[in-house]
Amino acid sequence: MLRNRQVFGKNAGLATWIACLLLLALSISSCKKESPISEDPYAGGKETLGIKFLSDVSDTEEVNGATQITFEVNGLMPFKDKVKFYINDTEATITKITDKTITVLFPVGASTGGTTLVVDDQIFFGPAFRVEGKVETDATFAANTSNTVIRQILPLPNGNLVMVGSFDNYMAAATVKKPINNIVLTNANGFITSGFSTGKGANGAISSIFRLATGQFIVGGSLTKYNDRDGISSITRLNTNGSLDSSRVEVVGTSSDHSYDTVATFNGGVLGLVNKVFNYNNSIYVVGSFNNYAEYFYERSTRDNKVVGYTKLNGLLKMSMEGKMDSSYNFNKTANLPYAGGNGPISDALMQSDGKIILVGSFTNYQGLSSNRIVRIGTNGLVDPTYPSGTGADDAINAITYSATSGKYLVAGAFSNYNGFATKGLVMLNADGTVDKSLVLKSIEGGSISKAYQLKSGKILVFGSFKKYDGIVRQGFMILNPSGSLAAGYNNTGKFQGIVNDVYESVDIFGNPTALIAGAISLFDNQQVSGAVRISIKP
Repeated sequence: MLRNRQVFGKNAGLATWIACLLLLALSISSCKKESPISEDPYAGGKETLGIKFLSDVSDTEEVNGATQITFEVNGLMPFKDKVKFYINDTEATITKITDKTITVLFPVGASTGGTTLVVDDQIFFGPAFRVEGKVETDATFAANTSNTVIRQILPLPNGNLVMVGSFDNYMAAATVKKPINNIVLTNANGFITSGFSTGKGANGAISSIFRLATGQFIVGGSLTKYNDRDGISSITRLNTNGSLDSSRVEVVGTSSDHSYDTVATFNGGVLGLVNKVFNYNNSIYVVGSFNNYAEYFYERSTRDNKVVGYTKLNGLLKMSMEGKMDSSYNFNKTANLPYAGGNGPISDALMQSDGKIILVGSFTNYQGLSSNRIVRIGTNGLVDPTYPSGTGADDAINAITYSATSGKYLVAGAFSNYNGFATKGLVMLNADGTVDKSLVLKSIEGGSISKAYQLKSGKILVFGSFKKYDGIVRQGFMILNPSGSLAAGYNNTGKFQGIVNDVYESVDIFGNPTALIAGAISLFDNQQVSGAVRISIKP
């Protein structure tokens, strides 16, 4: 039995060996057969034309009142009747082609940007071409290389600037011993200067700041601590040197009846986010995305557990200078309930000189009244029915700014109509809120307007995601005349990329206007920036 098993095993092994030989022979045979070769994935591609830019330098000269630009390019002659040339996406008229050059007329309205050749739908990228004009980056302002989002710039009487926002570094100057968190003091040129002792700063973004008559500051945002001190609910007060205004308070002890803690002196805030803080008639006004007023009760708190009392409130608050809620503002004392807020977010707010506040955003209803994306709040915290917004905007409003020089407001957003006036994304309002129809926008392509700011000269800075204005390439930034036309000589800069939160106008050492543009900005005039850039605007 055992022998039979062994013989069976040997036979099986022989059979397996023979089968393997047969399979090997078949595979060798199949390899000898012709097999189809897969198609070349690059077959049908266009042949190289032999065109190449030879230099990053161009030669510019004035001929009979026209600007001619010559670039060094090889290999164009065989295709001279098929060539198209562009400066920053604007087609230029070709006047001459040689074996090694191409000469073009500078196209009207062209701005700083790259050059491109197009031949038979093939694109050849050339050098950048800088267009000289009346606007340029101010090289005397600090070049910040840290990732920074600036929400507001507050100029001080001594010329220094306080910048607040969402950042944990500035000019790569933060260290473990000296952190820079969401607030920094700089000189007029944006370089960090002495005078502030912020410690660890704010543990959350600071969106808004104003200076009190005492020299102290009120800040609002999403912070709950400042220099590791408690007692903050999105709003607090800072001393003149940027340190937290703090106090030693009595709290409940763990092993005795009494203990003490150091907390923020300003006792009042909100449960949520603060977008804007204002100061009027010895009171503090707060606008944001919140649904409760918050107040600390230290007499019932311990060092580790603070007792907070909340009062329902919708996005709008008036406080005393010490943080107490004013229940006569945006609050129904009879019902002990707040008035209804908007049915959509508030994107921006602006306080008038009389204490009234204009709110803009994506809401269509406020305090139960029809309010299409804009509403004015009276000094009692209620909707002002005398404000002539009419039918308002037919789509979201992103921002509102005011020029004290002209007395005009600029409202920017995604709308196409404002109170019956057809205008795509930007409208100017008179001091009384009526539409100033002297600003007439041209066509906008490729995006929308996010913010606009009127300079003291009357010219208007416009920011957004647009690509063209009135058929002219303007990539995210342009300067308009008060009439809405592009300001001649002021639209030479290249691509802008970012969101603008604030603009601070000043003058340079020659008396020329400058504009410090701050926000979440990454590109200006095709150059990388972070947080802020200052431009010089020649008359």
